Formats: sequence, C-alpha cells, structure tokens
Amino acid sequence: MEALEQRKIIRTVRNDPALAEVFKVPLLSVPTSLLFVVCYVGFGVTTYLFLQGAISWPLVIAANTIFIYISFTPFHEAVHRSYSRVSWLNDILGTISAQLLLPGFNTSLYRYLHFTHHQHTGETGTDPDVPFLVGSVLTRVARWAFLDILWVRYYVGAWSTRPVVERVRFSVGVLVYVSVLVIGFVSVFVSEFLVAFVVPCLLARIALVYLFAYIHHPHGIEQRVNPVGATGIIETANVNHWWMLGQTRHLIHHLYPGLPWYRYERVWNVIRGKIPESLVRWGGFWGRISV
Repeated sequence: MEALEQRKIIRTVRNDPALAEVFKVPLLSVPTSLLFVVCYVGFGVTTYLFLQGAISWPLVIAANTIFIYISFTPFHEAVHRSYSRVSWLNDILGTISAQLLLPGFNTSLYRYLHFTHHQHTGETGTDPDVPFLVGSVLTRVARWAFLDILWVRYYVGAWSTRPVVERVRFSVGVLVYVSVLVIGFVSVFVSEFLVAFVVPCLLARIALVYLFAYIHHPHGIEQRVNPVGATGIIETANVNHWWMLGQTRHLIHHLYPGLPWYRYERVWNVIRGKIPESLVRWGGFWGRISV
C-alpha cells in the first residue's frame, strides 16, 4: 500500500466523530500527573533514605533508575502538548519533568529535537534518533546512555536555523547541566551524587532508548515512504505493557503524536481493522523488529 493510501486511512480515523473526545487534550491529564508525582516523590524519598543510611546503594540505584525512567513520560507528553491544553502550564510541567533525566533541558528545546524525529523518522542524517539504531552493541549502548551529547551536537549543527530565544534557552540549559555535574563531582558528596543520580540517570536513559526507540524502529524504513511500517507494535501478552507504562502501541504515537499515551490502545483497536495486516510490524520486548 502506497504512503498516500496509508495517510488517507490515518486521516479517516483521526476525523472519526466517535473518537473526537479521545483525541481531545485534557485541561490537565490525571494519569500523567500521577506519574509526575510518583517520579519526584519517589526519587526524593529514596534519595533521602539513602543519605540517611536507611537503604543500601544497590537499592537506591534500582529505585531511582525507575523513577527517572518514569519521568520521561510526563516530559514527552508535554513536548507533544498532551499533558495540558493550557500551553504555559503544559510547558512548565514538562520542563520540571525533564530535570531528572536531562537537567537544564526545557520543553520547547526537546520539542524541536523530538518533532524533527517525528517528521523525518528513519531518515539518516535528518532524524536525530537514527544513531541510536546503528553500530555495535557497545556503541549503541554508549549512545543511549549519553544521548545528551548526541542531541547537543545535533542542535549545534542546526544552530543558525533556530530562533534566537530558543538558542538562548539552549545555552542556559547547557550551562545549568554542566553546573550540576561540576558541583556534584567536586563536592564532598560525590559518591552519593554518583549512586543516587548519575548512575540511575545513565541506566534510565539506556532503558528508555531501548524500549521507546530501538525495538520500535527498524533501521532503513522511512516514515515518509511507509508511515505504518516505519514504527512497530510490541506484543502485550506479558509484562511488556507495564514496563513501557502502557505505551507498547508506539505506532499509534507516530500516527497521532498529540494523542495522550493512555489512549493509544483505544485508537489502535479502531485502526487495526482498517490497515492491511501485512503492513504492521510486530515485535517483542527482547530483540528488534526486523525489516
């Protein structure tokens, strides 16, 4: 099926009156707000207990990895303006959500990077996430852990094309990020900083890129050519759905980027009967979707 025909089906579902409320962005998303509270309260409590000597270092690493991992979803929702239909509130909550994963980053900055990924999914040299899909295992994992370096390099490469205000925000964000690292590493609490924040942050990034990018996007398939085939669907007959916070239907996110994450399943149940089964790429938790 040609891309034009695929897009026609995608538009038909989007304009279905029966789904009007599904696509409507809430005043403030309750499920997303719950994740926001869980990640920050959880991170704060476990870090405090660790500093008080009440829990061991392996436990705080495991717990804070999970909480930082969770923080990506409120951030990601805000980037797509799906957290709240109140623009300023949406962006503030998104920026706060970003601080555990990417200190100094803000909603509008990542919006540029992430929207570029959506507009050019699978296009080498244009999609900022393509480097996450290629290279040896060690190379890929290193890129996942240090995604901040890749994204900063990508942004610097597009520096002259970006608005001045955004560039100022980027510069301030990088300054904040570097300051956090410098203060953490030169302080007398460097060991605590590593255990409670740095290591969990790196592990959370690896998990995020693996689960939300690597296993979903087969390398070599461009969304502009094959809108449905460029992104996969992960089987949900096991715990995968929970590990991914209900977002195994990543294809639905790429077809309808502004749809709140907890409504993917409903839209998937509608559109799956309208697109040929041969176009859908199924995958699993372990391993990548094949071309």
